Order: sequence, then structure tokens, then C-alpha cells
Amino acid sequence: MTTESKRVLPRSVAVVDDATYLDIVQDPKALALVDDLDAVVVPYAGRAAVHEDDVARVQQLLVRSGQLVQNALLIKNPYEGETYEGADTAVEAFAAAKYHALANVARLLGATEVKFLEATVGSESATWLATAKLGIAKLGMLDAKASTEVQKKLKAKLAGRMVFPGSAPDTDGASAYALRRNLQGDQQIRDLVDMRTGTNPITHYRMTFSGTRESASNFNAGLKLGAAAVSAGVDLGADFSKTVETFRDIDIEVEINF
Repeated sequence: MTTESKRVLPRSVAVVDDATYLDIVQDPKALALVDDLDAVVVPYAGRAAVHEDDVARVQQLLVRSGQLVQNALLIKNPYEGETYEGADTAVEAFAAAKYHALANVARLLGATEVKFLEATVGSESATWLATAKLGIAKLGMLDAKASTEVQKKLKAKLAGRMVFPGSAPDTDGASAYALRRNLQGDQQIRDLVDMRTGTNPITHYRMTFSGTRESASNFNAGLKLGAAAVSAGVDLGADFSKTVETFRDIDIEVEINF
């Protein structure tokens, strides 16, 4: 196994009981489920038949976090090195994580206040319903009711304001923190750091940023994993019926004062 494969964790993980895992590895149609390091099927207690070291590392990580639970679909947090979230709560959790990471960047840049204003869920979305016992794999538009529910959950997690005493901007620290949190690809955050650098620094910034940009690939891996399981007729358990939603975008509006 290479150093790279040791370093990179899969974007999505499905934990199945050992009997189901054996069924998968013995079925030629389902072999793709266990041969993909981006979307990994993990046996609950047994050893993996392929990519043994990689899967064992994921098992150990999930044991430490209390997430090694049968019939669980987990999505990797794009802002943390070794953290997963249950698929049913990942959308709101990741958007909230980015909001708080942005607030930390602003704090390092000397902010006195970060205030949440609004969250908007894009109307064009794909939804996948994983119900392996019924053999359903549905791709379609996210309806207005579901979109409203996501907005409510997001606002509950994001509502409020953060107040700081203020300080001189630590632009190097802010850039290093953004890099650790996988935010170096967000142009708005890079621009914010630049505008707090040198003479005439910005004192007020109202911005709308994407809450899904960094997590999109991880959700796509989860969709791929679930769809492959269903198309192969793999039974992931009677209680495994979860909706994984990928959004065209979640826009989060904030106000920052320095």
C-alpha cells in the first residue's frame, strides 16, 4: 500500500454486516462495491477481502468515533482530516462547519463580529432514496417541501452572531488555517485575507458563499456507493433507508465587521 493511500480516507463509507459483505465479495456484479477506494464498503467486524489495510484503517477510525454501526452510510467531512458524518445529517453539518471555519478566518483577521443573515437552498437538486430491500434507486428533483426543511435545519444551526474583542490581522495565520480546513480553493476567502493585508484594510464585508462547494465530491461518492449497492441488489439491512441529497448549491449570507 502506498503512502498516498495511507493518507487519503474514502469520501464515503457504508458499514454492512459481515454476512452481507461476504455476499458482496462473492457476487461478480457487486465487486465494484469493494474495489473503490473513494466509496468504501466496510464489514462490521470481519476483515476486508480487498484493500485490507485501507479498510482496517477506516474500521479503526469509526470505532474510535463510535460510528462503526451496521447499516450506516457515512460521508467524509471535507473540513476535517479524519471525520465522518451520517448521510442523513451531513448536508447541514458540513454547511455549518464551513460557516464556523469562515468565522475563524475572520477572527484571525481581527474581526469584531460575524453575523449570519440568510441561508438559501438551490431548487435544482438530485435525490437518491436507498431502499435496498425494495430495489429502489431514484434520481429526481428535490421538492419544495424538502428544500424548505433543509433551510429550516440550516438556519437552526447557523442563526446568531459571534462577537470578538478585535485585534490586528494575522493574515499568515488566517491563510494557514484556511489551508488546514480545505478552504484554499474558495476565492472569496482568499480575497478577504488579501483585503485585510497592508494599507487601507477592509472594515465591513457582506458576503454570500457556497456551503456545498467543498463537499460536493464527497456526496457524489455517497450517491455512487448507494446506487451501486441498489443496482447490484445488495441488501444493506432492513433499517437502511436513507435519503442522500446533493444540492446544486446552498448559499449562506454573512456580515463581517472589523
